[in-house]
Amino acid sequence: MTMYHSLKYYLRIGYLPILDRYRLKDINSEYGCFIGLDVCLPLYQVLEMDAQSLEATWNEVNDYVASAFRIITNEYREDLGINKDEKLRDVDKEIIHDIEYQLKTPPAACYPIYFISVGDGKDEKLVYVGKTSSRTHRFSGGHSAALKLHAPEYEGLSKHIYFGTVVFLDHEKNYMPLEFIQPFEDANSLLNTLEAGLIYNLKPELNTTYLNTNYARFDMFVNIENHSSRPSLLRDKQVSIQI
Repeated sequence: MTMYHSLKYYLRIGYLPILDRYRLKDINSEYGCFIGLDVCLPLYQVLEMDAQSLEATWNEVNDYVASAFRIITNEYREDLGINKDEKLRDVDKEIIHDIEYQLKTPPAACYPIYFISVGDGKDEKLVYVGKTSSRTHRFSGGHSAALKLHAPEYEGLSKHIYFGTVVFLDHEKNYMPLEFIQPFEDANSLLNTLEAGLIYNLKPELNTTYLNTNYARFDMFVNIENHSSRPSLLRDKQVSIQI
């Protein structure tokens, strides 16, 4: 199972994100929010996906970046030399190599939103949207949607779950992964709005909350891109979430 690593990507091209520059006020809602579906599993294999927690990933990302900057300042005696308008700090390849040697692999991106479907091909349909912001696996104790899929009308249908990363754009079209947004409370509020807005607009039949009342707290134009092994569901779907 291949998972996206935003920090690994930035290190590979020689940069570190300056996390205190990733703020709610910097997000350009007109450019949109992007959900990348690149993990898809048959629902019965869902426990093969590690439990996802926005809070845990947010803390891991912040700890890793803080430790990386300490290596730059304490061991290499470099002034950070950060331009006030930049979100990325250029780092020498030798230092990047040392950071990766000392801190090992950076944390993977968070997959804080998921979609459950039934059926195949043109008959595949979305039946549930949820968020995965939990330190324990939501499916280990019997998920309500999974239990509902035992109903007779779903018998014989294939059932799949898709996990998505969440990325925003700022006014200069720089990427702003959800787990970079500062402080955590704002990142979590964005996730709550995203979940509520998707349910309100897509009306998945197994969801029971947010269906008939708009609980969105932020305007978002959401672009869903399906890069998974089953690319038909929600491919190039656009959802406008408004307060």
